[in-house]
Amino acid sequence: MDADASLPQPRYELLDGPPGIRFVDPIDGGQFSLFTQAPCEPVERSTDALPIPIDTAIEIGTPTLQTPYLVGVWVRDSEFTLVDQCTGGETVSLEHGEYIVEFSAVQLKVYLGVEGPFEIDATGEAVTFSFEQASEVVLGVRSYHEQPARTITTTTDPCDLMHAISQFRASLLTTSPERSFPTLRGHPPLLELGEELSIPAGSALSEPSAFIEVPVRWDRILPVTSLAYYLDGAVVPGREPRLVVDGETFPLSGPAGFEQRVEAILKHVFALDCITRTEGLYDVELHERSLIEDRVTLDFAELYDAPIADRISAYMDVPFDVVAPAVPEWKLTADVEPDPDNIPVLPFLASDLAVIRVPESDDIESRTIEDTSPDVETFFRDDPVLVREQASVDRTASTTDSASISDRVFHPEPTDSLMQTFVGEGIPVGATKMTPTAFRRRLAYEPAEPGRIQIDVVNNETAMSEESAVSDVYGTREWIDFDISVHTELTKAELTKVLETETDFFHYIGHVKDEGFRCADGHLDAETLSDIDVGAFLLNACRSYDQGRALVDAGALGGIVTLANVPNPTATEIGKNLARLLNTGFSIANARSVLGEDEKLAKRYLVIGDGNANIVKSKIGSPVLMQITATSDETINYDIRGFPSPNHSVGGLRTWNVDLPVGNCISPMYITDIEITKEKFRRICEKNDSPLIFDSELVWSTEFLNGRI
Repeated sequence: MDADASLPQPRYELLDGPPGIRFVDPIDGGQFSLFTQAPCEPVERSTDALPIPIDTAIEIGTPTLQTPYLVGVWVRDSEFTLVDQCTGGETVSLEHGEYIVEFSAVQLKVYLGVEGPFEIDATGEAVTFSFEQASEVVLGVRSYHEQPARTITTTTDPCDLMHAISQFRASLLTTSPERSFPTLRGHPPLLELGEELSIPAGSALSEPSAFIEVPVRWDRILPVTSLAYYLDGAVVPGREPRLVVDGETFPLSGPAGFEQRVEAILKHVFALDCITRTEGLYDVELHERSLIEDRVTLDFAELYDAPIADRISAYMDVPFDVVAPAVPEWKLTADVEPDPDNIPVLPFLASDLAVIRVPESDDIESRTIEDTSPDVETFFRDDPVLVREQASVDRTASTTDSASISDRVFHPEPTDSLMQTFVGEGIPVGATKMTPTAFRRRLAYEPAEPGRIQIDVVNNETAMSEESAVSDVYGTREWIDFDISVHTELTKAELTKVLETETDFFHYIGHVKDEGFRCADGHLDAETLSDIDVGAFLLNACRSYDQGRALVDAGALGGIVTLANVPNPTATEIGKNLARLLNTGFSIANARSVLGEDEKLAKRYLVIGDGNANIVKSKIGSPVLMQITATSDETINYDIRGFPSPNHSVGGLRTWNVDLPVGNCISPMYITDIEITKEKFRRICEKNDSPLIFDSELVWSTEFLNGRI
């Protein structure tokens, strides 16, 4: 699936209540609105109207522009040099001159080209631009969507695979420290298996900035994929694993082992690049820089202009434990079984800078789930509470009625990453079950109707009608259009029609048995469906794994399923919280992860397919989870953890539209022990409805205001 020059570009549409312009990305559904004082008449402009890459450009005449909510704003001059920054609670006045305004934490890359003087006011609930007179403003947008530029064919020969992985670096848009931004890395070429190694013409590369020498073994090649890609490196055969940079060598083995050493180097170099880039296009105060600047002797200004090889060598002279506090939360760890059929996942993992591990057979401790309580107890033997609750009222009449799980079940080795995926055979408890097909499907996915979110809620069990209230949760987002359909007691034919009709999210409430989804006239087995049109899904029914796997096989991106029986009250509560998390912008994998902070029975829920799938984009760029750690009469102490989103992956810049005692951060971030006044915390909760953990309970910030603060 090579890049297609005819891919649909972001489009615009006029708004009339209030008047303005809405930009929509038809590929992933991202959208952003700007409001004008009166209806405007856009004039289409060339994409070279602004001195930065854009996909779509228009020009409008207006005395004011306003965002729908508070966002960060960067102001640059005609040379793209940063001249000012405006976040929540500030005003900025610009003199005569030509400026480019860049928005942060929005669902598309949005720029304004405007002549000064003008004023930016971010003291309210939105950002307002005021011009001295009706000004001609150029609006430019660029999709965050990355499409691989080519496809490389490789054989199962490990040496051919080394050559193929060495081509990933061609996708880097720069070798400067700015490649730590996810938008400047580019998607590596796709890999497919064939009879011989075939690299498309025109793929000549410059000399590698680094060489990664490893023995010709699957368990040594796969783990260095992300490191080679990020370091602009080539993977070559070697007796001992080592990194070679401009003649200087660094071992890829250590007390913790080979994979851990590779992971540590990747995170170490990446974090220091994020800090060094503050000497370039984004000359801003960075929280992570403040954590280590006094503990290192690096000249970041000099390093910014240095060749990548010199930067790597300088970085490697800094002790890893010194830099560790500045390493961002890592998005993904992937356990990949060394099977040739799994080779096609490597470009997608490298694109996420995933930590890649090759599990040995001893690492996979097999479990089984049968339709009896003793086996459930074996499966959940580390948590007696789950065993006791298993005896309560389940979503099925009895354990013998519930669907069986056909695959082996196991616990992957734990990880510190926010997301964990497993590529191979079996059911990985606590991780996402991923396949090469599911990874590729994300490239071809388009929303049901760009600019609108289609959600179908199916309740095929009247006893569970309370959960149908999730239809009131979905769609409670300003400036995003939703179409929500609620279906009850569907027949097999009716449920089939829902699944085969284009929808962004499918939420099923009811029973699942070996025969399939319970319907008004029998059971629908998803394995009989060959072509469905569902984006993401939640099957909130007992032991719905096999039916969920069948939905992914038939065309769905991914979804949340269950591995065991779940009591009705618990399942209903989980269903509501999942709906709320997804509506806030969490991906299905991160929503499942947040549930585990509060609900022990969330262990029975598993993500299958693409864990990055989501319903809507976060209003603040990427979602966050707060945890209250202490309270007093006047202050609140809390931790805040950021989660990645499809448009804001590892290395993005997190700016705040609220007054916090920490500045700009590397995304995803985890900041502990923030102390602010209760009044400031109240304003934070009022601005964004976010999940938070209080007294080990998952609550919501808007609800927390009622009686708890």
